[in-house]
Amino acid sequence: MEDKIKKLDEIRKHIDRLDTVLITTLAERFSLMPEIARLKKESNLPIFQEKREQEIMKNLLAIAEKNGLEKSFVEEVFLSVFNEAKRIQHNIIKKSK
Repeated sequence: MEDKIKKLDEIRKHIDRLDTVLITTLAERFSLMPEIARLKKESNLPIFQEKREQEIMKNLLAIAEKNGLEKSFVEEVFLSVFNEAKRIQHNIIKKSK
């Protein structure tokens, strides 16, 4: 029983490390938003670029499928990521006016 508890603790520590990687990766992704917002504003481009978002999602869903992940789950996660990126860009552009 003690060996199983140890193994469970090891797995949980590994999951905790992966959660940290996920959060830091999201933070890094969102740290690029000020520059993206600036370039879009200077180029008079809209924040939401449907074709780009669809292209990214298509690629992500293909990666998800190769890795045995549920497509609907990945789509839900990345729609949230896209929405947060657009929110950040909108706030940055709004403040710069």
